[in-house]
Amino acid sequence: MNRLSVGDPAPDFSLPDHLGILHTLSDRYRNQNVLLVFNIGFA
Repeated sequence: MNRLSVGDPAPDFSLPDHLGILHTLSDRYRNQNVLLVFNIGFA
């Protein structure tokens, strides 16, 4: 996987929620704005 730079679009991905329902980024983005937060880790 290539590294992303600031301003690059996020790659499409799917993740389950706490109920096991699968959510895809592209499906969410069609209906509303999406904020992605990537934690690097805890220091």
